[in-house]
Amino acid sequence: MSSKLKNIVALGVAGLVLLGCKSEQTADLGQVLDRTEFALMNYQGYLEENNFDSISEDQMGEFTGYYTSVLNAEPRFYAKNLGLTIQADAMFLGFADANGNGIQDDGEGKVFTVEIDEANNRLIATDVAGNSSGLRFSGTGFLTGMLLGNLLGRQRGAGIAANSFNNRNVTPRGQYQAPRSARSGGPRAGK
Repeated sequence: MSSKLKNIVALGVAGLVLLGCKSEQTADLGQVLDRTEFALMNYQGYLEENNFDSISEDQMGEFTGYYTSVLNAEPRFYAKNLGLTIQADAMFLGFADANGNGIQDDGEGKVFTVEIDEANNRLIATDVAGNSSGLRFSGTGFLTGMLLGNLLGRQRGAGIAANSFNNRNVTPRGQYQAPRSARSGGPRAGK
């Protein structure tokens, strides 16, 4: 096969791969972080009020549904319905859920991820363009809750050390400004 033909074949394969990748609108990471914090704190409060002493898989599923409803609450900050999954390493993966079934189907692209940075007491949200913003927590109370304890245990089980995020370049939430391609609304809008 000539080198010219090899190049054409390579370009064709690359084009097919790129066509199969769904690129989504940029998300307002500030809204993602604010709503994530809200969902985590409120669900932790629910667990404490109901005297739960451990978290079952059913409760993790219930939390995922609650968190998803918080992400999609009015005023909306994203043009499409969002779906959410918790990965094995406790990373939250937000995706454009066109059919609203809560499952990331073919053609429903990734919108953002949220990771828990235990060593630095923060949440880190990252969009499809690779931009990251972080939200710090004062004190350790937030990280001692059952829900976060479960998620941090999942991280350890996946081999993620507490200091894994130390070198991550992240814009602090207070300095983050959503790109023009992201819609805004909700708590802390305009910050």
